Amino acid sequence: MHRLIFTLLFAITACAPVAGYRDLSARITSVALFDPSLFKGDWVVVASYDPALCGVRAGITPQGFYWVERNCNGEENHSIAPVTGPGRFTPKGGAHKGREHWVMWVDQTYRTAVIGSVDGSFAMVLNRDQHIPPDRMQAAREILDWNGYDLGRLIIKQ
Repeated sequence: MHRLIFTLLFAITACAPVAGYRDLSARITSVALFDPSLFKGDWVVVASYDPALCGVRAGITPQGFYWVERNCNGEENHSIAPVTGPGRFTPKGGAHKGREHWVMWVDQTYRTAVIGSVDGSFAMVLNRDQHIPPDRMQAAREILDWNGYDLGRLIIKQ
């Protein structure tokens, strides 16, 4: 009987559509009341599925965001990222250019944010500095999990 249950669970799990780091059958949300003016500034990537990305900087332009990705080797990629919806923007350059970025969560004071993509090709936890408090990291992990991301593959950079 246990073998039958295991086989059924495996079959059900195997059928779930997964792309990249995300179960595509899970719902995904973006922050409807996202405020770009509070989001602007420097962010440290404290967890992600891309070990090469260490930071981002966002600024506001008439076209949307000015988006800068900082790789851990010091290289920077600058681009415009037009706002495409509530809590959504799409950088024209960088590691995930052309992919719509969804701000899935930001804490009330814009110190920590979780950004990812619907297609599951990337996600990251951003913090205003390298030292994210455990409660906010736990909240960020819960948001990723709720949105279908595989927490086992998340790289914590602390």
